[in-house]
This record gives sequence, structure tokens and C-alpha cells, in this order.
Amino acid sequence: MGFILSPKLGYQNTSVIKLDELITSLFYNTHSGIIDEFMILLSMYGREIVWSAVIAFLGLFAGWKGKKIAVIIIISFLIIMPLNTLLKNFFERARPVVERPDIDVPLKTDFAYPSGHASIVSSGALILMILYRKERELIFSSLFTIEAALVCLSRIYVGDHYFFDVIGGALLGSGISILSISFSKYLDPVINVVRKYVEKST
Repeated sequence: MGFILSPKLGYQNTSVIKLDELITSLFYNTHSGIIDEFMILLSMYGREIVWSAVIAFLGLFAGWKGKKIAVIIIISFLIIMPLNTLLKNFFERARPVVERPDIDVPLKTDFAYPSGHASIVSSGALILMILYRKERELIFSSLFTIEAALVCLSRIYVGDHYFFDVIGGALLGSGISILSISFSKYLDPVINVVRKYVEKST
């Protein structure tokens, strides 16, 4: 997807670009005061603040299972952040040019594809949905999956990303989360050692 969206690599597909702009414009043209404020909050705080809180909750209140999931989410995020920056600088897709006097969000100066917000929240949401889904856990995971989807939509709504920027970010985050889960079995010996030490100390 990045190759057919990138303006510098020579593989841009005009039809795909037009489709992307058309879908994106649907989000631009559906504004109202209450929704604006909600989307701004999601766009500005739905990644760092909310997902830091999710990690803290899992680490502190969800037992050893939660601690392991929190570590997997952190590892996934630590992989995504530099990888996302590398891909943005490789594809060099500019952000949308829109005038939004009613949307007060900080102006982004980096490249657009793939969306970093979408990468992070999609990764966290998929990890929760795969690993934290027994009975009441599923309610928690579902709520934050919905939150992640709304954050992705908010990035288009406030004018920071095209639709396919967000899709690309979600795919990147989902792929890294699956890799992180697949290698998480190597965390078990470390967590068991820590668990035994803590239980002996208490």
C-alpha cells in the first residue's frame, strides 16, 4: 500500500489516490461542535494517555496474566515507534492540506504514512482481544478496541491523515502485535522467576 501511495517511489496509483481522497473527504465534511470536541480529545489523548493507563491497569490490577500482557504491549509499542518513523521517511507521503479553523490541534510536520496513532492503538487493541478475553476481560478488551477504532477515525476527522494512512498504520500495528504475541512464550521463564521472588518476599 505504501508503494502505491508514495509520491517519491514512482509507483503511485492515481485511482487509489482519488479513492483515498474521496473517502477522506467524507470525514472532513461531517463536522459538528460536539463531535469536533470529542474527536480532538481522542486525537490528542487517545494514544499516549489512554494506552499508558491501560498498561498501568494491567500491570497493577490484573494479576500476573495482566503483567505479561502489559509487557507484550510495551514491547510491541517499542518496536512500532521507530519502525513507523522509518516507514514515514521512506514513503514520504505528505499530510492532507486542509484549513480547519474550528479544529484546534497541533500542526504535524512529519510525513503521514503510516499513521503512528493507528499503529499504536491497533496493536494494543489486538493484543487485548487475543490475550485478554475471558468473561469480564472481554468487556474491558472490547471497550478499548472501540476506543482504538475511534482514535483511528479521529486522525482523519481532524485532518492529520488520509484514510489509507490509517489503514496502513492499523495493518502495521496488527502485524507487530501478532509477532509480539508469537514470541511472548520466551517471557514466561522471566515472569515465573520474578513471580516466585515476589511471592517469597511477601
